[in-house]
Amino acid sequence: MRKLFVSALFLAGFVLTTQGQEGFAVKAGFNNVSMSVDTGDAFFGNVSDSELGFYFGGGYNFEASEEIDIEPSVLLSVVDDLTSLYIPVMVKYNVSDKFNIQAGPQINYLLEDLPDGEFGLDIAVGGGFQIDDNWFVEARYGLQVSRGGDFGEVVDINTLTAGVGYRFN
Repeated sequence: MRKLFVSALFLAGFVLTTQGQEGFAVKAGFNNVSMSVDTGDAFFGNVSDSELGFYFGGGYNFEASEEIDIEPSVLLSVVDDLTSLYIPVMVKYNVSDKFNIQAGPQINYLLEDLPDGEFGLDIAVGGGFQIDDNWFVEARYGLQVSRGGDFGEVVDINTLTAGVGYRFN
């Protein structure tokens, strides 16, 4: 029930803010969330698994200079056991008019019922390609830097995303 409420609240805010904002973009795509658990056992070592899912959300692109853009986003990632809310703040270096490389911090909040460790911090790196004035594609890898609580001491969660977006100019 909590996940449904948070998802509905996110979607309502998303729809209400999409009208008429220069530089606003909507995006969606596929993601692969991998989780590695340190078992503490010398024989078994780490156990890892990955799951495919999808994400959707939006962001606003600020032009800091001709070469540098900053784009904070809010993305809902839907995966069987690790549904999360991601808040990346990407600094984009425009290599050309069509291609950019991007990096920045990414906060993630697990929407699953966990006793602790809901909040995490990732470093995300990736790239994007501007297809035309509005449409773009991008891919990004988020590597976990820290996660709160006891959960974060034994679990690493990393995310690979690839998707398409539409920028309202």
